[in-house]
Amino acid sequence: MSDGNPSASAVAAAPFEPTAFGTFEFSGVAIDERTATVSLRYALDAVRFEETVRFEDVAWPRDDARREVLRRLARLLHLLAGVSYFKTAAPPRIAFAPGAGGLDGADAPSPRLRALLRDVYTLGLGEFAYRNGVDVRERGALPDAVSLPADPVDLPATGRTLVPIGGGKDSVVALEVVQRAGREPVLFSVGRPVPIVDCVAVSGLPHAVAIRRLSPNIGDLNASGALNGHVPVTAVVSTIALMTAVLHGADDVAMANERSASEANLVWDGLEVNHQWSKGAAFEREYGALLAEEVSPGLGYRSVLRPAGELAIARAFSRLRRFHPVFTSCNAVFRIDPARRGTRWCADCPKCRFVYLALAPTLEPSDLRGIFGVDMLDDPEQYDGFADLAGLREHKPFECVGEEAESLLAMRLIAEGVGEDGRPGRDAWRDHAVVRRLRDEHLSGLPPLPADPHREADPFVLDDAALRALPADLRDAVVAVLGAP
Repeated sequence: MSDGNPSASAVAAAPFEPTAFGTFEFSGVAIDERTATVSLRYALDAVRFEETVRFEDVAWPRDDARREVLRRLARLLHLLAGVSYFKTAAPPRIAFAPGAGGLDGADAPSPRLRALLRDVYTLGLGEFAYRNGVDVRERGALPDAVSLPADPVDLPATGRTLVPIGGGKDSVVALEVVQRAGREPVLFSVGRPVPIVDCVAVSGLPHAVAIRRLSPNIGDLNASGALNGHVPVTAVVSTIALMTAVLHGADDVAMANERSASEANLVWDGLEVNHQWSKGAAFEREYGALLAEEVSPGLGYRSVLRPAGELAIARAFSRLRRFHPVFTSCNAVFRIDPARRGTRWCADCPKCRFVYLALAPTLEPSDLRGIFGVDMLDDPEQYDGFADLAGLREHKPFECVGEEAESLLAMRLIAEGVGEDGRPGRDAWRDHAVVRRLRDEHLSGLPPLPADPHREADPFVLDDAALRALPADLRDAVVAVLGAP
């Protein structure tokens, strides 16, 4: 490096010892308006990191209000994306280079932002902490000094809504809600994975893309002994989405985070461990309040699926058959390493199993064989994985899957031959190998399902409080798309 510090490659060549590092620094954020690129810089003592986010096919705005909102969002992105580099050593201290901390350009974040960062770097790293045996509550102490935030910036309403598309069923249903509400949607993704591009093509809607490049040295550091694990990536993607919304003239971001995302996988040493923490309701509330008070009150951020459970979402998606041949929720498709990247469904992971199970009460075995290529519920080797979804053996897997109660209800519906309308007589799944064993070992002793489980069982009932939190047009659309049949 030009400053005399060891180069990243030199550091990576030697074994990486996480305990040798004392401070993680937010070094700075820069915007190149000509290329619509944001550069995010960090340091772990002598090790430097630089990540970039480039917004494709869009010009940087000329008006002062949108430029200022983008500047504040870029600083917020800098602070949230740092979690990917902080975790390499999870050192005891966090520092801010001059001008790198607050949304207003001060050296430390505001009290509200400081509270959000504390949660992102502890609760957001809960799974990382559990898997690595690292108590993140004792790491990453933020500076005590805080600055007052600048006044939020008013933006004119446009009526356009940005809808992040992940290629899975949830984002497709969120798009259906936004369209049912009569809003003008713009689809968004980070990168162009094949399932996302295919879903966009089916929709026929405009597609805004951002390209995120992690720091080039992070892979070598991980290979040489850096701590690694799950990070709250939705917090990062949400901020990139908001910047994209401002750049493309949208004033609302409609996320597809459902109610079950708030359920923890387990509690470890008093720390709640939730793989989906940054998709949960608590993060959404905290993040939304920060946007309103320190960025722009006219820039909306909400999940339109928050009132619904996964089974209600799966039921709604089952009707959107034009997307069935192209969607996927399998993480193998989104791996960074092309050599390990899948094509559509691996049919042997928690996400594949959960989506298969969630759709089974509504779709026929032939439908799901057409989507997945195999009949997963008729494969005895899949039994343990399905049982784990409902917590029948161990805790819910560390994946974006539904609540244990939702999985159990889906199992009961197909085992007892109950159809989408809540009436018995749908026996398509009863004799499948996994279903038979679940019925024999876990389900046979349970009391009968209510006469209409779609109205009386929690996973199918829309949450009233979450509905009331939505604007009226989205609230009505959610009821129309996700309500009882």
